[in-house]
Amino acid sequence: MTGTLSPGISESSATLELASLLEPVSAEMKLVEEWLRSNLIDDSQFVASLLSQVFKAGGKRIRPGLVLLSSRATAPGFGELTPRHIILAVLTELIHTASLVHDDVIDKSSLRRGQETVNRKWNDKLAVLVGDLLFAQASICLARLMNPAIVGIYGQVLGDLCAGEIKQMNQQYVCAVDWDGYIYKSVCKTASLFSAGCHSGPILNGCGDEVVSALKDYGTNLGICFQVVDDLLDVTATASDLGKPAGGDLAQGLLTAPALFVLQREDEPARRLAELIKTRAVCREDGIAEALQLIKDNGGTDSTIALARKYAQQSREALRGLPASTYRDSLESIVDVMLIRTR
Repeated sequence: MTGTLSPGISESSATLELASLLEPVSAEMKLVEEWLRSNLIDDSQFVASLLSQVFKAGGKRIRPGLVLLSSRATAPGFGELTPRHIILAVLTELIHTASLVHDDVIDKSSLRRGQETVNRKWNDKLAVLVGDLLFAQASICLARLMNPAIVGIYGQVLGDLCAGEIKQMNQQYVCAVDWDGYIYKSVCKTASLFSAGCHSGPILNGCGDEVVSALKDYGTNLGICFQVVDDLLDVTATASDLGKPAGGDLAQGLLTAPALFVLQREDEPARRLAELIKTRAVCREDGIAEALQLIKDNGGTDSTIALARKYAQQSREALRGLPASTYRDSLESIVDVMLIRTR
């Protein structure tokens, strides 16, 4: 396995496969979409146009899908979900989307999923306010759940998002290999929200600690796997596949798994990659091209795939204690979908 993404094949295959895996909760997903396009705070036409810009690119909606599947997989008798489960799925996606809007400002991104970002179409100040609006909407949803435990879980998610971003900014262009730090950032920026969504549904269902813990572990490991694969694609995929420029993380001095695997070798390719990063040569088109090629030629991509597989396997293992159902099957198969993108 080379770690390259086949243009127009693997990513589209993953999207189609994910859509089929979410079919058992398709009715609930439609309700989620309706909620996402409603405005809980301001119904002005301008705000509506802003939210439309944010949500028109769609996305895979994997996070609300995981909320709904985890909820159905642990519901008594696999019964119907309540409005509170729908609200939980909605607030999870709102938090994710708000974080993306803010990330685009921080990263000065002009494209997201092939669409113009809010900061590009309007300006940074307005984008920050849109992100704040989405966080506010998520807070309204969270209050409607009337569950102190889940309020605490999502409060931790918001703290993790900020902590992960601050740590990442503080480590820009630093070439020291710190795997604990990398996993910590992956948990804060991605896996924390995955985990919250996966085990909050079982909490609403009144499940015991063992089931709740299993879904928490599932979500955490799946989220880390997801982030590792995203970091891989930033190296191996094309701009058209990503919907944004390739190599963007490295160009900003953000060292992820593919680069770390090369840097830890401490040989000539490692020293050359470190030089490109420390001198900011990766900010230039020729420099980033050389850096990406060094990573591909020196085991960075293959080792990253192995790391993603490790967390994927841990995610699968966490589901073993759940009763058999189509919902558990979908949760397990979603792990495989994550890995499709590595081919």
